[in-house]
Amino acid sequence: MPASPLEQLVQIASLLPPQVGSRVKSIARELEAERSALTAFQSLGLKLSGVRDAFDVITLFKDMLEEAVRLMQADRGVLALVENGMVRVVDSCSKESHEEVQVSRTLLDRVVTSKEPIVTTNVQEEMGNNASESILALDIRSVLAVPLRARDEVIGVLYVDTQFTQRAFTDADANMLDGFAAQAGVAVTLAKSIKQEHDNYVSLVKTMLNTLEAKDEYTAGHSDRVGLYARKLAEKIGWEGADLERALFAGYVHDIGKIGISDIYIDKKGALTPEERHVFEQHTIIGEQILRDNTKGFEGILPAIRSHHEKWDGTGYPDKLAGETIPLLARIIGICDAFDAMTTARSYSIPKSWAEVFAILEHDAGSHFDPHLVPAFIAAMSDQSVSEAVLELNRSGEVQRSVISDLIAQRNA
Repeated sequence: MPASPLEQLVQIASLLPPQVGSRVKSIARELEAERSALTAFQSLGLKLSGVRDAFDVITLFKDMLEEAVRLMQADRGVLALVENGMVRVVDSCSKESHEEVQVSRTLLDRVVTSKEPIVTTNVQEEMGNNASESILALDIRSVLAVPLRARDEVIGVLYVDTQFTQRAFTDADANMLDGFAAQAGVAVTLAKSIKQEHDNYVSLVKTMLNTLEAKDEYTAGHSDRVGLYARKLAEKIGWEGADLERALFAGYVHDIGKIGISDIYIDKKGALTPEERHVFEQHTIIGEQILRDNTKGFEGILPAIRSHHEKWDGTGYPDKLAGETIPLLARIIGICDAFDAMTTARSYSIPKSWAEVFAILEHDAGSHFDPHLVPAFIAAMSDQSVSEAVLELNRSGEVQRSVISDLIAQRNA
């Protein structure tokens, strides 16, 4: 692979007289740092423009922090936000561990209060006997923390440090991270605005769903369980971060459209007539419209709300989609919805055991359900955490008693 222009410049510098060559190398390092900063700024801008809904805020914070750690060649990083007058860590990352990064709250408070960056070249020497046990145990060498601003207000802190190496942050590093933090502050402000709108609407949606489920003892807990199953299936097929939360929430609100359907059709004990079924099937379209009209925070789950009753062979509703033309999240919700309907008591049917329903799913894979997702779903349901969560969600005794006994036996095995 050909050397980059900066690498070529360094190679040329090695051929020059020492004094001149040293200066050229210094210039090359400065240019490389500026190039890295520009790349980081561009990357953050792209991530910010790619935020579709409140679920992407989770990924945005994580990506933003990882970009800062990469830019500063640090070992660990922390994003802390000021909430109700307190500085709270909302995300962290480390090259060496997946555990939450522990940092000095005193240092974070100092950055917020002073509104100025803090940079230490050798934190252990500077703090001496006052160095905390965590600093000594983690062998932290250098620390850099800069304020996140929204206009003239400090809304948080971006923190990085180095471990196990002799790399020490400089004032130039502080200036670079401060520039990154200026853009990050814009991202955080937008993200908080999106999340606030999302949280407000979620609260309303939960009230609507609780009202819906309160009408029918047979559907109590249904939305919670479908959300649980959807998240587990999504995790099993490799989804991460915001996509997992999107699957969870899609499962939770998949039946929101039933609010617009008369109780006559929802509560009917016997089979629906063709005309009644046509009316009932409109709940998927109504649900999509409810979420579309009231907020811009759910674009990523709208296809799942509309299409979770589509079938792999094209005989479902409302659009007769088939195969992979059915959105993947809709296929996930469809399996989870059917599984919960068959394993819980309904006015029109007695519940089946999990084993019985697994057999039905396998039989209908390739006709009703995505044949690739069914094995993953069955595997996901074998996770002990699923059975434990189902036990907690069994608020009204709607899950078959024999199923609960089986789950307890699994948990105690």
